Amino acid sequence: MPAGTHLEAYELISTILNTVEDEYSGVPNNPPSWQTDGRLYPPQKDRVHAVPGFPEVLRYNSFKHDTFIASNGAIEVRIIATGAVHFEKPGANGKGVWE
Repeated sequence: MPAGTHLEAYELISTILNTVEDEYSGVPNNPPSWQTDGRLYPPQKDRVHAVPGFPEVLRYNSFKHDTFIASNGAIEVRIIATGAVHFEKPGANGKGVWE
């Protein structure tokens, strides 16, 4: 189900990623250990940045990727080193992050 707001998209990413990691990684959820425990964690709220020229989009910077979430609930994940889109999901209105 597509998200309709930024908050819904953020919660969707967090819920799915934590559920998958809880089930398959065998590593306890302990965000302060992100650099050493081998578990994947959702985007962190202390790593959010505005995107110049796109006031409806926020960028969450992570170790090797950026997660962009638009106010319409659209999500895009890009690999920092290459800029390649790794994942994208339109918002509830059917539009992507940059539309």
